[in-house]
Amino acid sequence: MDSDTTSGETFQPTEAQKRLLRLVKGLGLLMLLLLMGLVGGIVWKSMQPSAPVTPQSLAMGLGLAASDIRQIDADGGTVAIVTASELIVIDAARKKVLLREPLK
Repeated sequence: MDSDTTSGETFQPTEAQKRLLRLVKGLGLLMLLLLMGLVGGIVWKSMQPSAPVTPQSLAMGLGLAASDIRQIDADGGTVAIVTASELIVIDAARKKVLLREPLK
């Protein structure tokens, strides 16, 4: 029993199929390069020293002592600080004071 079912004809791709194959190979190469760039960027970013956090950057010049703070609430990117004498609302992402209202 002969299981050879191939005939004398061989597959000849058309010009459109050849262009499509080149496009797929090019996109695969592009994806590989982008993946390598992503991994390289992650490695580079992890090797960079981070800037030290200073107390001045954390305090944002609010002039608060730890004993002054009564309550802190965070909602999304907004932080509310209640002290003995005032309410302070801060946009944490922009590090900007939105509201500073004295308590009565």
